[in-house]
Amino acid sequence: MFSAMFESEKKRLYAYIYAFVLDKAAADDIFQETSVILWKEFETFERGTSFRKWSNTIVFNCVRTYRRQQKKLVSGLSDELLEQMSAVAAHHENTDQRWSMLQHCVSHLSTSAHQLYYGFYIENLSAQALADKTGRSIFGIRKSIHLLRRKLFDCVDKQKVEHDT
Repeated sequence: MFSAMFESEKKRLYAYIYAFVLDKAAADDIFQETSVILWKEFETFERGTSFRKWSNTIVFNCVRTYRRQQKKLVSGLSDELLEQMSAVAAHHENTDQRWSMLQHCVSHLSTSAHQLYYGFYIENLSAQALADKTGRSIFGIRKSIHLLRRKLFDCVDKQKVEHDT
């Protein structure tokens, strides 16, 4: 189980490390050390939780340990800034992941729902413009947009639950 999870995350983990140290040799060393720690600590990983979040915590601690061992600030970054960068990276990861899930959900919409999605969200047409274009009432369009939005939110939430398990 560890091998499959690690294999799917190793490129991202390396990029995450490199973003903090900006030195290939240091990133290689930290990645190697992190890989060993992940393997040794895998028994503490709780199945059903996010391997990505668990491994990010270990990577972050390895980077911080490396920086302290070097007794200098890599690229002049303070620990506080390092933590802020970690939070931003985690936010972007979640955003990218949710965007990908949304695209998956959109691909499963019916033709009429996809046309509504495309008109409202991609072409940025107003509900009135969509009503005029389709011959439907504005209230019907607004109701359909509301239902579409709910359907997409539910689909993305379902995808997230499936991804995290």
